Amino acid sequence: MRMKKLFSLLLVICLLVPATIASAKTNQPAAKTYAKLYLGMDAAKLPMKLANGLVVDKENVEGLGYLPVIKLNGKKVWREADQSWINTNGAVQFTAASGGDTFLLYLSGATGGSAVDLVGVHKDGKVFLRKSFGGVGVDAKFIAANTVQIEIERENKKWNPERDPNAARHTDVYDVTVYQLSSKGMVKQKQFVRKAS
Repeated sequence: MRMKKLFSLLLVICLLVPATIASAKTNQPAAKTYAKLYLGMDAAKLPMKLANGLVVDKENVEGLGYLPVIKLNGKKVWREADQSWINTNGAVQFTAASGGDTFLLYLSGATGGSAVDLVGVHKDGKVFLRKSFGGVGVDAKFIAANTVQIEIERENKKWNPERDPNAARHTDVYDVTVYQLSSKGMVKQKQFVRKAS
């Protein structure tokens, strides 16, 4: 009789353990890539709380416009650097990866060229990745929660700033690179192509 009860108990445990493991796996937040926002036009869409507890918000810079910030529990853990070459009201895009990390890119442009800043933040608020790309023309977008595509325009080598207008710097030829991002701060090149628009 005791052996039968022990067998029944083991059978119940064997049936419950896989269900518990499956339930724990489904409680992990799904990876999500958010649409690109233009801070000048879409400022009302922020703040936005992510599934990992981080909040993507904007900050007004001396009445000039907005720069993106990331907060945790109301405390700012990252803010876009306010340097002279950075424009406010640029474009921002961000993701929430399945492991709980958030990646954010901020695109800004000026007469002298364009730039994109990439940042990675753990769900505990620790910044683990900072990387910048720049050039005469730059575009970027997330193609997955931990994969970013960066396009950098080649500058016209024959451009003479003393003689030619600034528009002559552009070639409409882009080096397009796809990078895989990791929670350890690694930025690994996956693919590279050259394209003419």
